[in-house]
Amino acid sequence: MMIRRTSLSVAFMVGLMVAACLATVGAADKKKAAPAAAPVWPLPPDLPRIRYVTAYHGLTDFKKPGGGWKSLLIGPDIDRPATQLMKPYGIAVARDGRVFVTDTAARRVFVFDSHAKSVTFIGEKGPLKVVKPIGVAIDAADTVFVADATLKRVVGYRPDGTVAIAIGHEGELENPSGLAIDRGRAILYVADAKKHQVLCYSSTDGVFIRAIGKRGTEAGEFNFPTNLSVDRSGRLYVTDTLNFRVQIFDPSGTLVKSIGTQGDGPGHLNRAKGVGVDSEGHVYVADTSFNNFQIFDADGSILLFVGSTGDGPGEFLLPAGLFVDDEDRIYVADQGNARVQVFQRVIQNAQRK
Repeated sequence: MMIRRTSLSVAFMVGLMVAACLATVGAADKKKAAPAAAPVWPLPPDLPRIRYVTAYHGLTDFKKPGGGWKSLLIGPDIDRPATQLMKPYGIAVARDGRVFVTDTAARRVFVFDSHAKSVTFIGEKGPLKVVKPIGVAIDAADTVFVADATLKRVVGYRPDGTVAIAIGHEGELENPSGLAIDRGRAILYVADAKKHQVLCYSSTDGVFIRAIGKRGTEAGEFNFPTNLSVDRSGRLYVTDTLNFRVQIFDPSGTLVKSIGTQGDGPGHLNRAKGVGVDSEGHVYVADTSFNNFQIFDADGSILLFVGSTGDGPGEFLLPAGLFVDDEDRIYVADQGNARVQVFQRVIQNAQRK
C-alpha cells in the first residue's frame, strides 16, 4: 500500500512538472511569433490620429508572479493585498512619467513606474490609509491628492508617502470623486457627485475657495458630476454625467460652454465619465455605455471615436477615468478588463511646427 501511494505521488508531481515544461515551451513559441502591428484610429487608408501603446495590469507587468510550487499546490494567499488591478478608476501622471491609478475594489493606489520597472503603492499606513480611493491628481510640488469616498476626504501625500494635507471637515464632502489640479494657480478641484457641485480649494494649504454649481439641468448646474480635467489655460472641464454633457468653466468659475447631448451615436453622450484635454485643445471623453472614448474639437464637434466592446487592445468594458499627459498620451481606466490602456496622439508631419 505504501509503495502504491508513493508511486501515485511521484506520478502526480511528474505530471505537474511536465505540464509546467509544456507551458514554458508554449510561452517560448509565442515569444518567437512576430508582434502584431499596434492598432490605430481611424483605420487605413485614412491617416492615423491615435495609436495604441500598451496596457498596465499590475505587478506582473514588470515582475513574474511569485509563489512557485506552494502557490500551485495550495492556491494563492487570499489575505495578501491585491497586486493586480481589479477595478481601476482614477488616473494621474506625474511629470517624471509615473502613472498613479486608484482601484476601488483592490482599495489601493497603484504607482506604475515604467522606467524603474516597478509597481509601488501610496496611502497604505496610518489613520488616513486609503479605503475607497476614486479620484487622483498631482500638483506642481508632486503632492499626490487622493479622493476617498469612504473617508469623505481628500488626502495629499508627499513624494515620500507621508501625509501632507487632508481636506474635508465633517459634512463638507459627501462623495468626493473626480479631482483635477490647476498647477499654475495652485487650485484643487473636487467633484462631489452627491452634492452636485465642484468644490475648489488651495492645493497648498487646503483653504476652501468656492463652490461651483448646484443640482439642476440648466447651464452651470450639475446632475452627478463625476470627473474633472484642467487644460493648459486653466479652464475646468466637468463631466456632468446625468446631464449627458461636459461643462467648461474659466478659472474664475464662470461657465464658458458645454459639449455633448444625450444620444446613442457619435458625438452624443450617455454615461460620460473620464475627461481630458490635449495640447491642442481637443477634448477626450470616456463613455461607459459606448465602451469607447470620443474626441471633440474645441467647439464641441466630434472628430473621432476610439474603441468598442471587448478585451483586446483598444477595446473596453466599462471605461471610467481618463487622463491626457503632457506628451499627449491618453490613459483610460478599463474597469471591466482590470487594466489601464495607453494610447498616443499621432501628429502628422504637416501638423508639426
